[in-house]
Amino acid sequence: MANLTGKQKAAAVLASVDAETAAAVLKNLPESDLETLTREMHALGTLEHDVTTAILHEFAVRASAQSGGINVNPANLRERLELALGPENARQLLKDVGIENDVEAVFRPFGELDAEDLHRALAEEHPQTIALVLGQLEPKQAAGVLALLPHELQVDVIRRMSTNQQLDEGVARKVAEILRTKTSVLGELRKTPEDPRYKKAAEIINLLGPEAEERILQDLAQQTPALVEKLKEMMFVFEDLRTLRDQDMRQVLMNVDTQVLAMALKTASEELKEKVFANLSKRAGEMVKEELELLGRKPLSQVKAAQHQIVEAVRNLAATGEINLRGAKYEEDPLV
Repeated sequence: MANLTGKQKAAAVLASVDAETAAAVLKNLPESDLETLTREMHALGTLEHDVTTAILHEFAVRASAQSGGINVNPANLRERLELALGPENARQLLKDVGIENDVEAVFRPFGELDAEDLHRALAEEHPQTIALVLGQLEPKQAAGVLALLPHELQVDVIRRMSTNQQLDEGVARKVAEILRTKTSVLGELRKTPEDPRYKKAAEIINLLGPEAEERILQDLAQQTPALVEKLKEMMFVFEDLRTLRDQDMRQVLMNVDTQVLAMALKTASEELKEKVFANLSKRAGEMVKEELELLGRKPLSQVKAAQHQIVEAVRNLAATGEINLRGAKYEEDPLV
């Protein structure tokens, strides 16, 4: 032991740990030190047990003195568990034993929200914010939100999630506060989805005509965007397509992609399906049916997203006067 140089001792320590740990150290060394340690490790040969023990003891004493002792915090504990068990198993184990970092605690309340509410709250946020939030959710919940985002934004968010560093607690609290503010209104609306006040208001707006409808909804959107979304859902929902006049239905179908239509029809009523296929050409109908058969089981969030896309197309056509929505729930005034 007394005859070993510092370089030889360093080589012995690296030779005593596992290959992954040794590699993590070596890759961060300057090239000159790397060459030196490589030569020393090669020349070590076999060290006696008592010599090896003495070297490791000296290393432990020096390392402890320099670092102030062993410091295990949630971050490095999680890192070690993730390496050993994988991210999901590590998260579950920490949860089972009651260990949770502050960032997780901040975002825990949002785990009870459904994907659609989270999507509405995040839709206008910067992709980096969306990535930070989704990175704190359970994979199933995060996937539900991601499925509702446009394709280009999905790619951007995934890229940012893959390159994000550990989220600072201060940043986490600011992001969570923004999300909490936006979802508070959504939560109240979700508790009373059939509240007659909203239903009555939606019915009245439906009867006002497109210009008045657009003006009222625009003004409301500046004050309570979540309320506008709820009113829109009650004013015209996907199943209301079945009451469109045939000429309006055909106009809608001309503006809908076949794959989107097939996805949307997965949970549609038989009455609506009959209405759709009755207004498609034979060839187009066969294509949609074939798409339906090939889809297999899909997440409900994807089906709802497709239905929402079609409803938005209907609203756009109604706004430009290409179709008439008043016939969807109310009979038009008779000609006299």
